[in-house]
Amino acid sequence: MARPSPLEIYALLDKSNCKECGYDTCMAFATDILERKIKVQDCTHLMQERKQFKNRDKLIKLITPPQRPVTIGVGDRAVTIGGEEVLMRHQLTYYNQSAIFIEIADDDSDLEDIVKYLTDLKIERIGDVLTLDGLALRNVSGDKEQFKLAAKKIAELSNLPIMLCCFNADILLETAEEIKDKRPLLYAATKDTWEQVGKFAVQNVLPVAIVSSNLDELMSLSATLQKLGVKGIILDSGTFYGSGKLSITYDNIMQLRNAAINKEDPNASWPIMGVPAAYWNQVKVENDKDLWLHQYQEIIMGAIMESIDTSLIVIHAGQNKKDIWALLALMTLRQSIFSDPRIYPAVDPGLYTIGEPDDMAPIFVTSNYRMTKIPVEQDLQGANIDCLLLVVDSEGIGIESAVAGGQFNAGGIAEAVKEFGAFDKVKHRILIIPGMAARLSGSLEDEADAFVLVGPRDSSGIPKFMETLWKPEECMKEYESWEKE
Repeated sequence: MARPSPLEIYALLDKSNCKECGYDTCMAFATDILERKIKVQDCTHLMQERKQFKNRDKLIKLITPPQRPVTIGVGDRAVTIGGEEVLMRHQLTYYNQSAIFIEIADDDSDLEDIVKYLTDLKIERIGDVLTLDGLALRNVSGDKEQFKLAAKKIAELSNLPIMLCCFNADILLETAEEIKDKRPLLYAATKDTWEQVGKFAVQNVLPVAIVSSNLDELMSLSATLQKLGVKGIILDSGTFYGSGKLSITYDNIMQLRNAAINKEDPNASWPIMGVPAAYWNQVKVENDKDLWLHQYQEIIMGAIMESIDTSLIVIHAGQNKKDIWALLALMTLRQSIFSDPRIYPAVDPGLYTIGEPDDMAPIFVTSNYRMTKIPVEQDLQGANIDCLLLVVDSEGIGIESAVAGGQFNAGGIAEAVKEFGAFDKVKHRILIIPGMAARLSGSLEDEADAFVLVGPRDSSGIPKFMETLWKPEECMKEYESWEKE
């Protein structure tokens, strides 16, 4: 599918440059709608003027990606999944990261504590706040009233999106009726329950997951539900464990993604989900001694699914604080996979204060590559080092590559020292540069009129460096001797 150009979008706007959308021109609006920074609904002319409705419909069709997006939940924490345009991230970018849902049994005695913990869970890493995306409530009890009670309790306690998991359509739909204003995901419609579940979904505008390990049957169910009027569908082709079954899981997901994005099959053009939590139903766990080994297998499956842009995954491990490692593994991997390859992850250059530096505090120098600056800053904070951190514009490129490419150089560092007044804050002229930039030390001493210390190659070595090599009085004596010469 050829990606539309801003000019194609512009042709469907009224070209009035009215500025009601917040943009100075319709062309600027067209450019940002292509990048999904805004929506068609942000153009008042398209939404309110009857003569523009035909163009509005054409525009919506033009910009709808081959894998349609589906939203679960309401409010600030509603999650949109799918909506991708390419099979591989490097071809453009991924727009919506894999949503991570944690399953909870409806008869769990700790349900309230688990829900509160998962709702409030936040992990800060490299400048991002990582959170979970939803809760998958399973009808383990088999009891309708218990399921309804648990669903209402979750809806009261959490603003996370909810997935209701039950293959008994009567229980599923009666429970969904209780919390339909939360826009839960109905899991699931099958070849036996598609009509009952589908009609309820249409009446209440709810998303539906359809399940079948037979891809032909899955496509048939998708076509049937679309004809019925369902507007949000999620495809689940099964998650399988055991010898040779991992490849089946992987192949099914990739076939569905390829059918949607490359072949533009309307029945496959929906988000895809996987359930690593299915591990616990497919293997025999004989004791708790090796529990973490079993959890590890589940997380490995989750990692594989994230790596191939599976739209939503449901996991079991991570319900408790002691299992935070499982969530950390998936969240940090996801953070890397779904970064935008078109944008260098840069931070603003400047002089950053860490702790309470005095007039003899060290000045560390680093690049403005986000994945460098933030870990260095965190290592300095973790070691309780009161200092200044001079972040130099390296065009968002890491130290080693920027030194090789010339973006991180003596002249640029010297300019940053002057621009941000680094030496105005202290009573010395000492700079500490990264070990990977050691070759710049001589020229930097000339350019910045400073004494340069070469620090460790990795910021985790800074505490030891400070203990053994940070001797500002000796450095300044040597610097002054140079000045006399």
